[in-house]
Amino acid sequence: MRRWRGVVLALAVIAAAGVVRAAGPADGPGCVQVTLNDCLQWLRATATVDESFLANALQRRQVVDVNGKRIGGIVTVYARLPGHVEPFVILLHVTPDDRIERAESNLLSNIVSARTEDVYDRSAFYDIAWRLLGRRCGASTKLDLYRFFENSVKPQIKQDRQDVANGLFGLHRVVSHAAAVPLCGVAFAYTNLTEWRGGASSTPGANATNFSSIGLR
Repeated sequence: MRRWRGVVLALAVIAAAGVVRAAGPADGPGCVQVTLNDCLQWLRATATVDESFLANALQRRQVVDVNGKRIGGIVTVYARLPGHVEPFVILLHVTPDDRIERAESNLLSNIVSARTEDVYDRSAFYDIAWRLLGRRCGASTKLDLYRFFENSVKPQIKQDRQDVANGLFGLHRVVSHAAAVPLCGVAFAYTNLTEWRGGASSTPGANATNFSSIGLR
C-alpha cells in the first residue's frame, strides 16, 4: 500500500509541475491478484471511471442470500480510456477479503483474424491489457503483446459452432476460445462470440455481430 501511495504522489507531482507524461504499465499494480482498492485507484489514474455506477457495484459485491451464501463477488467498472469514445466494461471477480482473483474486459473488435499492428490497435487490446496487467508486464511493449497473441494464443484457440435456431433466418453462433495461456505470471484467456442469421449452411457475413473479451487470473 505504501508503494502505491508513492505512485499516486509521483503522478500528482508530475501533473502539478505541468510535465506531460502518461502513466504506463510499470507505474501501477494492475488489476490481477491485487487488492480491489489498489486496482480501482490505478484505473482512476489511467482512465475515466463512471463513479456513480461503481458506487452501486461496490455496495453489491459482498451480497449474501438468506442462507448466508455469498452471491456477490463481482464488481463491474464502466471506464473510458484516453483516445477512445467507446466505454469498456471491466469485471473484477473479488474474494471475500476484497482481493481480485480474476479480471475481464471487452475489446472493441475480434482479433482472431488480426495480423498487422494497426488492426490490433483498433481493438484496443494493448490499451486495456496493460491497465489490467500493470507492472507485472511493465517491460513488455505493444508489439510484444501482439506477438504473444499471434504466436501463443492463436494456436490454442478452439471454435465451437452452435445452430441456435433453424430456418431461412435461423440464428447461428461461433464461440472462439483460448484459456490459461501463461503471460507475465498470470493465466490469459480470450473469447470471441460471433452471431449471425441465415440458412443452415450460411457462414458469418456482413450482418454478423462480434463480442470479444480477455480475461486474466
